[in-house]
Amino acid sequence: MCLRKIVMIDTIKLTCDIEKLPSQIRFTENQKGVIKSIFNPAKEQKSTGKYFPRITFIKQPVRGGLRQHVQIEFSIPKLLHGNNFSEVCDADFNDVVEALRYAIWQLDIGWRPEIPLEEFQVTRIDYSKNIIFNDGTTVTQIIKLLNTSSISKAIDISNGEFRNGGQILHLHTGRRDIAFYDKISDLKRSKISEKRSEGKDNRCQLGLLDSLRQKSKLAVLRYEIRLNSVREIRRNLRLIKQDVEDVSFRRLFSKQFSQAILLHWWREIFRTIPKIPLDSVTMMNQFLGLLANPEAKPQRALATMGALRL
Repeated sequence: MCLRKIVMIDTIKLTCDIEKLPSQIRFTENQKGVIKSIFNPAKEQKSTGKYFPRITFIKQPVRGGLRQHVQIEFSIPKLLHGNNFSEVCDADFNDVVEALRYAIWQLDIGWRPEIPLEEFQVTRIDYSKNIIFNDGTTVTQIIKLLNTSSISKAIDISNGEFRNGGQILHLHTGRRDIAFYDKISDLKRSKISEKRSEGKDNRCQLGLLDSLRQKSKLAVLRYEIRLNSVREIRRNLRLIKQDVEDVSFRRLFSKQFSQAILLHWWREIFRTIPKIPLDSVTMMNQFLGLLANPEAKPQRALATMGALRL
């Protein structure tokens, strides 16, 4: 039942104005009159392997006084499943809210939400999808194909960059980011250093590497649309013909919205890609695709090729 209603969301930032700050709070960051206090999980909490949200308390001057608000940023699938290879569905919403409430309590920062978490406003959201290949296709092949397209003519981007030997394509704008990258390679890089990886807070899912190594033909292309402001979230809701006023957590936790926004931008990108390479699935292309896997040995590639042709 759940499989038909996958909610393709990873990281989300929830924001709410608050009246009372935790008594133990200490503001350590100050920029242009805006002061912040950031609560990350302690070393002991990280050592448990569990995933925790990041909580930031902010004071900023506004017309007529001072605004106090809290931001809660977290990966929904990591919070619920301990990894973001797994995906959540519409029916998981109450479990996600309860897991978030429990994680805040475990952080022990002396703060409880003043309104239900479901009613917090979404000020950033990353729509995402893991696209699985198990036929020898590599993510590098797909990203190289994207490199042949004229994406900048189709969508508004200020900067596009290919990194890590062609394993990451990152398209920037001032308000929205689009990323394609090799999910498995990115997890391997984060084991060395999270500064090298596209995804963050991967400590909780490093245990997956052993099982992934056993699947030599498996490739996972990660596709993400990152909407970095309320204005951009509302703009994307307009693109899919939805009302833009309500941007609460409850409303945006939606398979319908996530799928529609991911498909909108994918169609915009796909129409710029040369179609002939997509259709030329020849024996040689399949073999070259297998060899492009850095862990593939020629003998194993030949054996896999024979099995595929059979």
